[in-house]
Amino acid sequence: MQILNRIRWTILASMVLLLNTYSMADTPFTQIEGSAYSMKTGALLYKETHTPLEDAHYQVDYSEPNGAMFAHKKLDFSSSTLAPSFTQVNDRNGESIEVKHEKGDLTTTYQENSAAKEETGSVKLAAGMVVDAGFDEFIKQYWDALSAGKKMDVEYLVPSKQTTFTFRFSQAACVKGTQTGAVCFSLSPVSWVVKLAVDPIIVAYQPKSKRLLRFTGRANICDAQGKYENVDIQYRYL
Repeated sequence: MQILNRIRWTILASMVLLLNTYSMADTPFTQIEGSAYSMKTGALLYKETHTPLEDAHYQVDYSEPNGAMFAHKKLDFSSSTLAPSFTQVNDRNGESIEVKHEKGDLTTTYQENSAAKEETGSVKLAAGMVVDAGFDEFIKQYWDALSAGKKMDVEYLVPSKQTTFTFRFSQAACVKGTQTGAVCFSLSPVSWVVKLAVDPIIVAYQPKSKRLLRFTGRANICDAQGKYENVDIQYRYL
């Protein structure tokens, strides 16, 4: 009798897990909230609120732990799902970034802080080039190949340097504490020089819905001193 009860509980637990997985995949959402924690101290550094808009546009609002908004980003995926145009303004220190499509090029305008001069440049848009949040769409487009063990080198735009660096996308072990059953990938710089400055990024996905669950690596927004910290961002779909 005890053995039968254990079997029933095992089957029931499996069914609950399966139902929760399907529920996550099928439930619509209007916003995504990301909580960014310091990988050094574990302290909450900021929050991101992602809002899909009409016509392939997207908005991200950044707020302090106390709720005060300090930055915003607007993305336009209408020209490319991998290399969106975007603007980002950070009121913490006055940093601003703009990337836009112009006649087959990506033009960049970067201001390090409110006291710095604007710097402009352009990069030839190549097939497969990735900009900002375009990494998410790249992983989804090449999910099967990456999941099968293929490693793919991609040119990733770094607006502050007004050039691209080669990053290698590949499947990877998940960071400790990641949701059970998640599939994880790494984005790692190929150049050893860049590796000295930038640690690999590890991203975790729910395999059925392909929703991003977790991001660990260098933040895409700086603090008041202009420093980009390594963060652990955990996402909720609202």
